[in-house]
Amino acid sequence: MDGFVRFAVTGTIMTPDGRERNRQMRVRSGLLALALCIAANAQADERLAALLAGTEVTPPLSGLQVSLVEAGAAGEGFSYGFAQLGDGQGLRRDHKIRVASISKLVVAIGAMRLVERGALDLDGDVGDVLGYALRNPAFSDRPITLRQLLSHTSSLRDGSAYFIGAGEGGMRDFFVPGAPYWDGGRHFAAGEGRGPGDFFTYANLNFGVIGALIERAADERFDLYMQRHVLGPMGLEARFDPCAIDEDQRAAAFRKRDASGVWRPAGPWVVQVDGGAVSCFYGWPGETEAEAFLSAYRPGDNGTLFSPQGGLRASADDLVQVLRMFAAGGELDGTRILEHETVAAMLAPEWRYDPATGNGLTAGEAEPGGPTEGLMSSYGLSVHRIDMGAWGFDGGPALMVGHLGEAYGVLSHALFDPESGDGIAAIITGTADDPAASPPGTSPLYRVEEEIVRWWLARRGR
Repeated sequence: MDGFVRFAVTGTIMTPDGRERNRQMRVRSGLLALALCIAANAQADERLAALLAGTEVTPPLSGLQVSLVEAGAAGEGFSYGFAQLGDGQGLRRDHKIRVASISKLVVAIGAMRLVERGALDLDGDVGDVLGYALRNPAFSDRPITLRQLLSHTSSLRDGSAYFIGAGEGGMRDFFVPGAPYWDGGRHFAAGEGRGPGDFFTYANLNFGVIGALIERAADERFDLYMQRHVLGPMGLEARFDPCAIDEDQRAAAFRKRDASGVWRPAGPWVVQVDGGAVSCFYGWPGETEAEAFLSAYRPGDNGTLFSPQGGLRASADDLVQVLRMFAAGGELDGTRILEHETVAAMLAPEWRYDPATGNGLTAGEAEPGGPTEGLMSSYGLSVHRIDMGAWGFDGGPALMVGHLGEAYGVLSHALFDPESGDGIAAIITGTADDPAASPPGTSPLYRVEEEIVRWWLARRGR
């Protein structure tokens, strides 16, 4: 359930290995949540505290981190709510949360570093790196490229699954007829104008393939490559392996939904992921089994293993560092992460929606006319480009770039103005009611996300 496509998911707790289990824990909301947020956050903001409490048009939140970028420099930061149930610990700014599809923006940095080294080719046939042919059967004469994967124009689709658990198969099983994850060929688009490079459809599976490409090109396990070549050089303690996060820094995701998927705003908060014991990757949660599996794992066999589409555990402060790097043209505090030309290519529009031809689904994987129609109208190399005026945000930047995320109750965004270098990273750990049930604003964002952006614009204009 990664991505920023808005859709409902049934069940209570979805663990990182994709298995659901029931677990209901209670925590007093309202006054306790506000007390926890004040204890965790020396710097308070009345508007953000009101959003946490749900005193206006949006539901109460379990937790909220917000960090700002001001002219390319790290600015103010805020943290409210609780991190885990029952431990009395407030959500701190250093807590790491599964940030959902903002992960894709960070993974793209790792892929582009390999492009700069010549280990990956943006426009080469990805099958040459994977070691097996990856062609859409309906367009078998046309290669699928890394550029298309990053821009969601590859013609790949999620189907009924886009990840494979440890020991349950390999990446090829998505693409070979008769294989366990073939799914009747649903991982490939078909029809006129739907071939590689033709049509935009947001698909998490693109990033499972990118994860495999990174592993093959670097000859290194995905999570380790990202730690050594992206997260570490940027000075971040964020990780794709949740077991590499200190237990004291883990924050869970929540919702107030029962086992049947019914929202119960007056009921208990229900842990969705990262509450208590965590699975280190898609598959076995036990440490012994995990070590045994990883010791025999061959890089590239299963690019979905560490959830490149959404599994990064990071804080809003971490995401601000990513935004700062982009705003500075690839450099962060004196360390060159990407070349200036690479950053420019990533931020440039790789795809634009053309209403005359209907060359993409602007609500992601949803059909046209859905509740998030217009969410995506321009996209770079794993970079969401937002026309702020079209979304009804007046008086602010004309364009914001970055990425949005939604998974397991978390709502997140990391966006900056490429002209001024101002930006915002926000992570909501969960909502007490369906966020889509709040009165709509002017944008395709959930109302609570829109209110946070409007808060930032007002603060920026002071």
